[in-house]
Amino acid sequence: MSKVKVLFAFSDGLEIDRLVDWGEGGGDLPCHTGIFLNGYIYEALKQGFVKSSENSYDGRRIKILEVDVPNIEEAEAEAEKLLGTPYGWKACLDGGLHDVLGVTVPGDGEKTVDCSESVTRILQAGGLDIFRDFSADNVTPADLLKKLQKLI
Repeated sequence: MSKVKVLFAFSDGLEIDRLVDWGEGGGDLPCHTGIFLNGYIYEALKQGFVKSSENSYDGRRIKILEVDVPNIEEAEAEAEKLLGTPYGWKACLDGGLHDVLGVTVPGDGEKTVDCSESVTRILQAGGLDIFRDFSADNVTPADLLKKLQKLI
């Protein structure tokens, strides 16, 4: 087992942050997530799935959870494989529909990824499959936070 850190960022007032917060049902929930691997934060941003500096969130309100991943090499390989994948705007909508209405919408797999979908896929590749009841395409940052908190 290897430990990995998962980052959760809270709204800093951007339109997309407010939209994610609304879709998650409001309250004090994260609107973005990424994962620390190999000295970077791997995350889905509007320009696609990228590697960002580990200090990219300095000055923002964040929460970091450390979780065990059975196969870190597979998690890292999945993160590298996802690099350059376009951002999945539809996945944001799918996650919101799931949280608000309980509707599970078939996603597009790895053709596109949003932030929580990509982190979920990386964790799954590493052997930490915490969403057996619905696909990674429907996971929101709040869903991921709640599931990971149960493991700690």
